[in-house]
Amino acid sequence: MKILSTNNLLLGCGLLLTASCQAPKQTAADPMQEAMDRIVQSIQPTQFADFVIEVNAPEDEEDALLVLQEAIDSCSARGGGRVVAHGGCYDLNGTLHLKSNVNLHLEEEALLLFSGRGDDFLPPVRTRWEGTELMGRSAMVYACDAENVAITGRGTIDAQAGLEMAAWGMKPGEDDFEENVHGTHGETIEMADVNRLRAWGGESEPGVERPLLVFGEGTFLRPCCVEFNNCRRVLIEGITVRNSPFWCLHPLYCEDVVVRGVTIDSHYPNNDGCDPESSKRVLIEDCLFRTGDDAVAIKSGRDADGRRVGRPSEQIVIRRCDFQSECNGLCIGSEMSGGVQEVYMDSVQIGSVKNALLFKSNKDRGGFIRDVWVRHIDIQETAGAVLRFENNYFGYRGGNFPAQYADFHISDVHAARCGSFAIYYDGLPEMPMRRLSVDSLVVDSAALPYYLYNTADCHFSRTWVNGSLLPDSLPQSETRQSCDVW
Repeated sequence: MKILSTNNLLLGCGLLLTASCQAPKQTAADPMQEAMDRIVQSIQPTQFADFVIEVNAPEDEEDALLVLQEAIDSCSARGGGRVVAHGGCYDLNGTLHLKSNVNLHLEEEALLLFSGRGDDFLPPVRTRWEGTELMGRSAMVYACDAENVAITGRGTIDAQAGLEMAAWGMKPGEDDFEENVHGTHGETIEMADVNRLRAWGGESEPGVERPLLVFGEGTFLRPCCVEFNNCRRVLIEGITVRNSPFWCLHPLYCEDVVVRGVTIDSHYPNNDGCDPESSKRVLIEDCLFRTGDDAVAIKSGRDADGRRVGRPSEQIVIRRCDFQSECNGLCIGSEMSGGVQEVYMDSVQIGSVKNALLFKSNKDRGGFIRDVWVRHIDIQETAGAVLRFENNYFGYRGGNFPAQYADFHISDVHAARCGSFAIYYDGLPEMPMRRLSVDSLVVDSAALPYYLYNTADCHFSRTWVNGSLLPDSLPQSETRQSCDVW
């Protein structure tokens, strides 16, 4: 303990008294920073016992899954701690199940190399697939109903989706991935299963539980790489994830999640980097996303089944990340039927993408996207829009559930080049987009400066496109215009 002398104490009091006689210095309130601090400070952190189990990669490849799983199970049974996987290749021919109070720590040279064979990730587990509940293939790394659980270290998880499962999201006979041709909008191997699931999800009723569809052997819905389902106090830190069949990191129905310093390097169809879904208090920071689809996509369920579950994604902070994604940068939706609110994105670099900041829904979704704050964003190039608010995204269930968009605050955004609209707001007459505020947006070069359709109370200040200052209030378009860049 450091002990101060009496003179030092008196001097300190004198300084305090002198300062108290002066007028207090006024500082401008920063509501975004205050809100982010509140959320980050409210996240309950992981904390692990000192107990450690060390694991070396076994010589017999068939033993790797058994060795790692036994270490995780034993560690959890003893009350928790760390399972340290030392450098080496762990050939894993099935799901690795994480358990409560265990930190799976992958040392720098440790490689979890999964088989890539779809049937190795059966039997089916409870999950969501594009926002609809089902029993489907497990993620390669899966935790369910766990608390205080982590994956940390400088090691790598490689799903090897290119060996089999990535092809389920491509046209038969084609090897090269092309967005919009493959994935869940194309005529792919998995589309029969996709359509069966979507039909089932569209028949859901509020508050009514019913048996889930089972997608097991002989089906083709691609699983995520890492999924935490209904978990609390989750940490994913430092690792690299490669070659996922579908979404890379999927916190589903989770609370108190931290994704920090992670590298995603995955370029197959629907390879979003991180998809918080119906989750609360989530921090994503200091990550690098090199992805075949969106860098970060926030979800909360699809159409009737999403409204039945009714769990929003909320209190999410994204900061100091690098989005080198091949599709969009930040995306909220399109599966957002449970609602999304209180999202904060600060100090993010975005490379060459289709749309930089994309908020998408349709008239089948319902739900809401509201109270979103974005600032300090630097964008290299967009083929589509810099700011894209889209309420007409691939709907086909009758259009009786328009989504609500309200209360967006976007500031200090710079984009060098834009191949379509710098600003694209595509609202609905029955549900106009409201209170979209933009301050200090600069787009150096854009094919089209703006398009507003069915919006209200939208304001622009210090907004520059193609070297021209836009007025504070922009006119509404008389006709609907499309932005065909997905």
